[in-house]
Amino acid sequence: MMNTMNKISYSADTKYLSTWGTTNARRWNEEAEVKVKRMKREVEQAKENEVKQVKEEMQKREELWINYLGGLAAAFTEESYSDIQIKPANGPFIPAHKFLLATRSEVFKHMLSSDTCKAAQIDSVCLPEFNHEELQTFLEFLYCGNLSKEKFGMHYCSLALASHKYAIPHLQKFCEEHILELLDSSNALKVLEISEICSNETLKVAALEWILKHKKEITGSPSFEEFAIQNPHLMVHIIRYS
Repeated sequence: MMNTMNKISYSADTKYLSTWGTTNARRWNEEAEVKVKRMKREVEQAKENEVKQVKEEMQKREELWINYLGGLAAAFTEESYSDIQIKPANGPFIPAHKFLLATRSEVFKHMLSSDTCKAAQIDSVCLPEFNHEELQTFLEFLYCGNLSKEKFGMHYCSLALASHKYAIPHLQKFCEEHILELLDSSNALKVLEISEICSNETLKVAALEWILKHKKEITGSPSFEEFAIQNPHLMVHIIRYS
């Protein structure tokens, strides 16, 4: 009898412990899940706050930078305290500032700091590769660090060549990024020419891929034959790339 009672008591205790363990384990899991979710929300909120703070700081810096460049742009448009005249291939001189040319380009820096320039006190320089509008756009970029899409689209070729000739890294990068955006069947051959002159592998690969992808359209264009005659070495690139 006693053994039977003990067995019943043991069985009840075991069942109770099992139920207690299962119930509490479930509760602990639920509490843990709640804590994990809360921690995730806190982490996400912290990230959002951090991103927001970074964006606000970047916006403030951008505004300061724009204000800073705005002063240079005003100096260019208003011709304030200009000390050098730039002569394009055609049209009138455009006033500029030696210090800005020198800080934007190592080539201009050496040109303006050479003994010949110092001795002659040169106050003008001729850049015959530009027409008047191209030169004005080029100088606008040197002063402002940016150009409208429309202006760049009109003068991307002269700007890209100038960025290479005068060793202006910011303009080189700007031209590369925006020429890639402009690339299409109407200018792919020209972009390939630019890439060769400027030794820009990124533009070269992009132009070759476009030409091969739209081969029928481009080879059938009126400009293709002239391009082939003037650029036999680039034709070799096109053939080898195909």
